Amino acid sequence: MSTELPDPSKIKLITTDLDGTLINPQGDISQNTRTIIKKVLKKYPDLHFVIATGRARPATADVREKLGITERPNTESLLLNGCIIYDYKGNIIWQNTLPTEFVLQFHNLLKNYPKEDYFYSSEDDAIMFNEEWARRSRENYHENTIVVDKEEHIKKVASGETKINKLCFIVTDSEDNKKIKEQLIEMSKPYNLEYAYSTSFFLEFMPPQTNKGTGLTHLIQSLNISKDEVLAFGDAGNDVDLLKNAGWPVAMANGTKELKAVSRIETKSNEEDGVAYLLEKIFL
Repeated sequence: MSTELPDPSKIKLITTDLDGTLINPQGDISQNTRTIIKKVLKKYPDLHFVIATGRARPATADVREKLGITERPNTESLLLNGCIIYDYKGNIIWQNTLPTEFVLQFHNLLKNYPKEDYFYSSEDDAIMFNEEWARRSRENYHENTIVVDKEEHIKKVASGETKINKLCFIVTDSEDNKKIKEQLIEMSKPYNLEYAYSTSFFLEFMPPQTNKGTGLTHLIQSLNISKDEVLAFGDAGNDVDLLKNAGWPVAMANGTKELKAVSRIETKSNEEDGVAYLLEKIFL
């Protein structure tokens, strides 16, 4: 792990994961982190500050407001683990969707296990089939949850009326769940789908060659920014590709071993405002 820090004048884009990285264990962004980020962005008005998360756009609105970037240019977003890229106004720059055939196969497999939980992401909407998960997602993550009938929903997917960017299978310790997880991973292989754990219990499937890292590459190419001009922060498995595609990859102290293996710098934990700590050292 290097102790070298980048020259602030040569960094054109900062990108950070939210949960476990920018957001503390209490589910909030500390006042210190808010203050530091606002100071950095005021001092460097041309610097891009990009949120990269598995969340959908409605679930990032509160974060953007707390950081004072709701109306700030150069604050794009890589959402749904890179399935959609938004500009700062909320316009879609690029997106990708799962193959309809895979979603239908997934649905048919899960029909045999009515107790198992999962949900779909379709642009701003988290499409769910369980009122309790919908309530948790609204309260904890501010997701725009829609509870629908499974069979009615799959008809819309089959007809092409509804496109799915990402699907999430809820992982538990039951034997059925373990068996389904293995089947889903095998089922995804012919489609070359990406999959990652955004938390220990969220197994998420994305379209081929679609993850936070590919999303970052799409974005920086459109902005004419090189990999070496990117500083990226993450903590979990779904951040590995993000860090691999940044010249200055930073792992949180609370990050996974897999993530730390691809990082260039390690900062303090999210409980200790690790993102703010390193940004202050580099930019202020």
